[in-house]
Amino acid sequence: MILMEFWRDERGGIALFFGLALPALVGAGAFAVEHTRIMHRTVQLQGIADAAALAGAQELAISGATVSVGNQTALRTAGANLSVTQQNGESARVDAKTDVEHSEVTVSIAEPMKSYFGQLLTAPTYQIAVKSTARLMGARKLCVMTLDPSAKSATKLDKNARLTAEGCSVQSNSNNNKGLSALQNAFLKADRICSVGGYEGKKGSNVSPEPIACPFMKDPLESRQAPSAAGGGCSKGMLSPAKPYIVTARAETLSPGVYCGGLTITDGASASLLSGVYVFEGGPLIVDKGASLSGDYVGFYFKGDKATLTFAGDSTISLSAPKSGDMAGLLMFEDRSAPAGRKFKVTSDNARKLLGTIYLPQGSLLIDANKPVADQSAYTVVVSRTLELDAGPNLVLNVNYGATDVPVPKGVGPLSGQVSLTR
Repeated sequence: MILMEFWRDERGGIALFFGLALPALVGAGAFAVEHTRIMHRTVQLQGIADAAALAGAQELAISGATVSVGNQTALRTAGANLSVTQQNGESARVDAKTDVEHSEVTVSIAEPMKSYFGQLLTAPTYQIAVKSTARLMGARKLCVMTLDPSAKSATKLDKNARLTAEGCSVQSNSNNNKGLSALQNAFLKADRICSVGGYEGKKGSNVSPEPIACPFMKDPLESRQAPSAAGGGCSKGMLSPAKPYIVTARAETLSPGVYCGGLTITDGASASLLSGVYVFEGGPLIVDKGASLSGDYVGFYFKGDKATLTFAGDSTISLSAPKSGDMAGLLMFEDRSAPAGRKFKVTSDNARKLLGTIYLPQGSLLIDANKPVADQSAYTVVVSRTLELDAGPNLVLNVNYGATDVPVPKGVGPLSGQVSLTR
């Protein structure tokens, strides 16, 4: 009887259950705590590895592609960040590897972490390992970039056109499989030629080196702001009704300012520009009928939907960009809010000096001259929505940066290249 009552007695059953379950509950709680600690530290170390890899890859653009530069910068960056976040006296092992050929820096970090519940979880120490790789893309001097993301022949050479860009790169951002086109005896020579979508080459064209596929690169000049002069009132001409300022059959020295209705230099006139920023609003800049335009340290800003450019075949052009101020290094700058696809035409057979960067984020630059263009410039860079060379011109893009005091805008010259994480 006593034995049967004992067998049926349920008092203390709950205590017995918890007594048996307690080790499992404690273990589960300990595991949750350890897992949270490990994940938190892993995220920290991954961030440190990412920052170190990015720093190493970016240094390649500044100091040149050397293994020691990439490795030393990455290790130094990782070490500085680890010293701030180190826990429990543990020491991490950091390795850096620079792949010069692919402009990549890889950083690996391994760190032991002591367990709070080592004996309970049979793991007195955990090993955390992370890795990050950053790549420097477009790490060459840039001479041409066309920005249109999808156009066929965004960069186009046709009918004996020549583009000579030795020492720098030519890139089409179009994902069209014919985003870069060399047609009918076209000639293209550059340090590197690449197209996001693809390349079309016709028989008789001469393109060297062979174009390669490359990743899309954002506009390298997108951070540049419109010059402050663009907000000013009319210095010459009229907006309503539009009436350009005209220089005809005479010599005249012009001053910086806002040229409402545009500026026309014609009938053998000779216009000399004082240094500064020239804003064209409500009309184009036109030089034609044997006229000439010259100026050093000048920048042209094309404001609104009617401001474009025409340098006619019989005009004479000699220009250099500002060496300081809002438009330092920019010879031409198109309003980003302008309609896409407007033509900026250079057909002059005597436009030998176009020193600086031609930046037309919405415009199409057409070069249709019979003689070399920009070949007497220390350097010239073209960043435009599209670029077309037609009927025999030779656009020569030099990279003699040290031969001028006109600065090269950040992102297109010797410091060009964008860094991103690849894994």
